[in-house]
Amino acid sequence: MLKRENEINIFMSIIFVSINDQNHEIDAGSNLEELLLREDICSDGIATAVNNIFVPKSERSNHIMQNKDSVIIFSAITGG
Repeated sequence: MLKRENEINIFMSIIFVSINDQNHEIDAGSNLEELLLREDICSDGIATAVNNIFVPKSERSNHIMQNKDSVIIFSAITGG
């Protein structure tokens, strides 16, 4: 069993992303929602952008992170 686990780990890739100008390593194939969870960032009341493109909360689980992506997280502003 240990040999099989080691084989799986060899094939796992790590990518590098930044969150508000802080560098992070994550598993390749991770989505934006997973990244927020991994970093203990509450997804309520925030807005996200990847490479300066807004990613709505409803799309975070569909947005697969790419190597060298830049994520900006800021407080959502509502009003009329």
